[in-house]
Amino acid sequence: MTSPPALADIDGDGSIDGVLRRIKDGTGLTMSLSQNILTIGTSGGVVQYSDGAPSNSNGEDTDVNIDYTNGDIYRKVSGAWSLFETIPSIGRIGRFVAKYSGSTFAAGNFGLYSGKHYFHKASFPGCTTVANTETYLASIGYTIGTRLIFQQIDDQDNIAVYRVTDSTIYTDGDAGYESGTVGANHVGLVLTKESGGTFGSNDKFTIHTTIPLNILFDSSGNATISADLSIKEIILTTAEGSTSSTSTTTIDSWAIATYRSAKYEYHITDTGADPDEYQTGELMVIHDGSNAKHNSYGVIFTGTAALGTFSTDVSSSNCRLRFTAANSNAMTIKVARKAIKV
Repeated sequence: MTSPPALADIDGDGSIDGVLRRIKDGTGLTMSLSQNILTIGTSGGVVQYSDGAPSNSNGEDTDVNIDYTNGDIYRKVSGAWSLFETIPSIGRIGRFVAKYSGSTFAAGNFGLYSGKHYFHKASFPGCTTVANTETYLASIGYTIGTRLIFQQIDDQDNIAVYRVTDSTIYTDGDAGYESGTVGANHVGLVLTKESGGTFGSNDKFTIHTTIPLNILFDSSGNATISADLSIKEIILTTAEGSTSSTSTTTIDSWAIATYRSAKYEYHITDTGADPDEYQTGELMVIHDGSNAKHNSYGVIFTGTAALGTFSTDVSSSNCRLRFTAANSNAMTIKVARKAIKV
């Protein structure tokens, strides 16, 4: 007995010929037979693709959708798509490639001019306009403390670390953007070198961006935090002011809706005295939402009299620490504040 032919286009007419021994419905699979034509359909469990988030009008329950623009993965349940996973992408992990050109500002290049590093818009993943670049940098959390790690592609031991010291993304039309030299297709970033190698003309780098971490370590391993430090219910921060008159000046302020009380340590430097004079001490401050009270104690000064006095008040929803100098010499006032939340 001759076996039936395998499923194939035997006569070349574009249709599948032959005999299918056995087939049955299953989960997510439907079949219909009409005029000897078998139609197989699916119901749920299908992988779809979209340009952006999928519409609830598309797909069926248990379907999966991948947004190919960013790697978002959606699952459809009860008639609605919900995001449940993401696929890492070059854009998401904050990595791009650019060539150091020194002063030739063209596509794919970056260079240093007038205190800013200028990067061409096309250097960044998926960016075709400067506006795209601004959106991309915002999406990876670009701000003060973000670090850019440059690794030379053909010399991977050449690594340099730069830290963002100005959160402004300079574009054509902004004050400080050198359009006459750079042109209109770049963004200017203010970066400060922390460590590592150098940039050579036409060297190509893979550039990694990091989540902002405002902690610096010196060669001895000592850590410096270049931002406010919050620990549960308290905040630690500093402030500074100066004066060269006997008028009252505000040194520090904080939101009364957020903090109820604060402790200050301070020191004052009077550079107008001969020799310079100094004063240190502490203050406790509290407010009731309308008025502020304080207590000054532990005051020590190097001259014959105190350099000035402190006062506190509530103004425009802020509690203010203010200083009135005893004379018109040039003085600098530095304070460290520990505030406790309401």
